[in-house]
Amino acid sequence: MTRVPESLLPKACRFPAFAVVQDLAVWVGTGRAVTSGGALKPALVPEAARALRVPCPAKVRRLSDVAVVHQAWVGALAMGFIEISGSRAVQAEAAAEPTARQWFAAVEQVLAARVTDPCGADPRICCQVTLTILAEKAPLPGEALSQAVAEEMRRRGDWDWRAPILADAAMEHPVDWIVAILRDFGALDSRMGVTALGEYARGEFGRRVPPPITSDLSAAAVLRLLADLPEEEIWEPVWRWRLPADRDSTRDPLRELLQAAADATAAARISAIEVIGERGEYAVPLWREVRLHPMLGAHARSALADLDHGPDPSREDVLWVAVDCALAALDRYGVSDALYVLLDAIGDDIRESVRDSGHPEAARLLEALPLTPPPIPAYQMKISLYGGLWRRVMVPENLSLGDLHEVIQVLFGWGDDHLHVFETVSRRYADPFHSLDECGDEYGYRLNRALPAPRSKISYTYDLGDCWRHEIMLEKVHSDGIARPVCVGGRGDNPIEDYNPDYPEDPVPFDQKAVNEKLAAHFAQVEGASDLS
Repeated sequence: MTRVPESLLPKACRFPAFAVVQDLAVWVGTGRAVTSGGALKPALVPEAARALRVPCPAKVRRLSDVAVVHQAWVGALAMGFIEISGSRAVQAEAAAEPTARQWFAAVEQVLAARVTDPCGADPRICCQVTLTILAEKAPLPGEALSQAVAEEMRRRGDWDWRAPILADAAMEHPVDWIVAILRDFGALDSRMGVTALGEYARGEFGRRVPPPITSDLSAAAVLRLLADLPEEEIWEPVWRWRLPADRDSTRDPLRELLQAAADATAAARISAIEVIGERGEYAVPLWREVRLHPMLGAHARSALADLDHGPDPSREDVLWVAVDCALAALDRYGVSDALYVLLDAIGDDIRESVRDSGHPEAARLLEALPLTPPPIPAYQMKISLYGGLWRRVMVPENLSLGDLHEVIQVLFGWGDDHLHVFETVSRRYADPFHSLDECGDEYGYRLNRALPAPRSKISYTYDLGDCWRHEIMLEKVHSDGIARPVCVGGRGDNPIEDYNPDYPEDPVPFDQKAVNEKLAAHFAQVEGASDLS
């Protein structure tokens, strides 16, 4: 990893971005109002612009309308110069100079906030490519640099046919934004040369941003790269790798993945299992081929049972699959996620069940697990509809999106008669029974992954015809824990489902006590069904 000598850190403080961040923090002072998402209230943006001595449009709808103020706000939060408490931001007692980690965090977050990638790729990739080209070639003028970056992004597979429209579009090229940000943060000098801070950023991007998955890689190499990605991010890289192979009649990329999974790590193996499982009935011949394999057999027999091509899995198979999935979660996300996998699959007596699984890595999992499982943290979430209609609810953080769907149905009095979709930063999720295109399994994705930190958001759309869109925001995480979902507040009558003006209905008033009685009854019934199974 490239390191920044401590002597260079004070130099970072002499670049424009840091001076603007300091000025903004001073202006914030003892408190300024923020939105529910943690952004400066639009009404205050003109005042902040005047404090930073930058122009501001006559009408401001959101913080991002004034780029300098937006960048300074994001940077100040990342470097710890302001902090948010409740509905207000205040100046924090930060160090005089940011650490290298804080500096890089600010660069990452400003990139995410200000750069729009034409093909939906992580903007850090384009920034990494830009820095590499500038470091390895002579400084290039604006258009030549943009073309060089675009060529490399297409070679990597991160950009496709959509990228060339940038040349004619009435929008600023992402490379122009990236160069401006890198200059502001001292990663590029006035001659477009990469500074020591730029080399540090380049090294950090190399460590954090996964390398491209291209069609020339072997299945084993693909699985090694997939193992480093969150599960929700494996699908696009796999598609890029599979597409050329699918056109080659001499190759079967799914069979190659399955064969490579036998010798892979748990995280890589589970990636292969999920990719093949997405093929449904088409994967049955592959599962049959490996149903007696020592590392893949339990997964294959379980998949065949799910597809009604085999008997119900034995207890031994259930335990083996649970331990394999828990090991994958341990390596990807940590102990809490591994524990949640085991709680879902096994329930009580976790340690004894892991020992009985026969998995070759059971001892490693046991060593990582706590002797006494800690309380599961409680998420306090605000779920909002149109016009100030909202509900506040407390739920365990290991609740799946599928479980959250059931909670929302009770909170708003919905009848559960229509399709629904969750949308996160990376992917959409729905009930797998309905097989909606490009949607993951909502029962396989937990809240602690979907909402990783306070003020993060996802959306839930109920009734894909009328499109009742709910915004879900994590407000707080309580360490005390909670056993079942509990509604702790709300405002507004329940919406009227399938409203017909010829047969008008009166809305049902929000009744918190009745809602909690229904939640308690519903989840008691779910827990009882789980105990019976």
